[in-house]
Amino acid sequence: MLATDAPRRDATVTRYWFIGAVLCVFGPYLVGGLRTEQLAMYASAAVAVVLHRRHLRVLMPGRAVLVLWAAYVLVAAVGGLVTESRLEWGSGSLVAGLDNALLPLATMTAVALWMRSISPLVMLRTASWVVVSAMAINAALAVLTSLVGVDNLPFLRVFWAASGAGPTVAELAAVNGRFSGVFNQPAEAGIAYSLAAFCLIYLVRSGASVPRRVWLVLCALVILGGVMTLSKIFIIGGLLIALGLVLTARPHRRLLTVGTAVVVASTFTLGALGWLGTWGAAGMLSWYVQSAQAGNSWAYTLTAGRFGAGGNELPPEVPDSSPGLPTEFQQPGGLVKLARAVLMEHPWFGVGARGLPVSYDSTWIEAVVVAGVVGVLLVFAVHVLLAIRLIRLRRFLPHEEWRLATAVVLLVAGSSFGMPSLTGNREGTLLWIFLAILLVFRRPGTQWDRTLDSAP
Repeated sequence: MLATDAPRRDATVTRYWFIGAVLCVFGPYLVGGLRTEQLAMYASAAVAVVLHRRHLRVLMPGRAVLVLWAAYVLVAAVGGLVTESRLEWGSGSLVAGLDNALLPLATMTAVALWMRSISPLVMLRTASWVVVSAMAINAALAVLTSLVGVDNLPFLRVFWAASGAGPTVAELAAVNGRFSGVFNQPAEAGIAYSLAAFCLIYLVRSGASVPRRVWLVLCALVILGGVMTLSKIFIIGGLLIALGLVLTARPHRRLLTVGTAVVVASTFTLGALGWLGTWGAAGMLSWYVQSAQAGNSWAYTLTAGRFGAGGNELPPEVPDSSPGLPTEFQQPGGLVKLARAVLMEHPWFGVGARGLPVSYDSTWIEAVVVAGVVGVLLVFAVHVLLAIRLIRLRRFLPHEEWRLATAVVLLVAGSSFGMPSLTGNREGTLLWIFLAILLVFRRPGTQWDRTLDSAP
């Protein structure tokens, strides 16, 4: 066997390993609260460290992000072990809180070590294809759910929660006509569909050889699935960022613009005719109109009551209030009140990784709860560092890769006000995979070598 065959074989094995790990992000719960996503990423990081223990210097380009996030994990972990919450709502799960904080570290570590064997460009294109394909299938599943009902698709429950858990967020959302496929929360699905839309535009623009009709079908499914979630992150965030990507470059502009417009118009038309089952666009739109008429602030209306203030009239009932949140904090600006309550009792380090038995609905509220002011500063520093890296890499990343990185950073920043996007189930791992490939482990001053890459 030739000596050159070994690196080639290693690259092939690593590439299939990487594909399998990304696919596991969309998998079900296994035993107890263990998801295939967790098993794949923690195991991949551990195995990669063992196999490449002599080459851990590949982590060095990302040391700033790794150190900041590790500090956040440390603050949350120590707090979870030693802090006794003085708040009246009890504590959440220490294991779940630690997992939320640790999974990004495992994901970044695995990606960095995979990049020893396969180039960033191959990883990026491979991940893009997997995400686009998986979210297209997820969109078809969401449409099917709206037509036949959640009760007739009992297998979906193993994707939403551990066995024996109570009513899931996905089931409650379905009552309001919001369908997210294998994702437990519409907001999580909204981020994943946004990422899929960015990846689809990137693949089209990077010259992937696929028939136009296939592009149109994938575009239709991704946009349809995103709209079916009625996620504000997708509709007023991801979709607008994707439109910006389309309009600010020439290649395939007409195809993507017309395709998007036709799909969105057709979706709302079919929904109005009742051909999308119990999809709740009409009810959601009615709530926004009532909220505006009640004099609620724009922040209250756009965030469905999470932030902002209500008007003089009784504000309409929020259609997607956070399950488990105390009633007093489901009122206008409730999450801010929750953060203030935590800061009054545990200002610097929060209550630790145990957290509170509520949905945080924001990266910043989660940081306040689990790590206090120190945690907020660390998470803010991570966001700033990602933005700085994006700016510094402008001259070194290929044009379309840099545009994709820009879209992902904007999505991370914008979605942080609607949910804990960097620590959420499934979508958090997907975001970190792309951030790690595009920004975290890219060193300014080095070019991507396209001569060694082959697109999938």
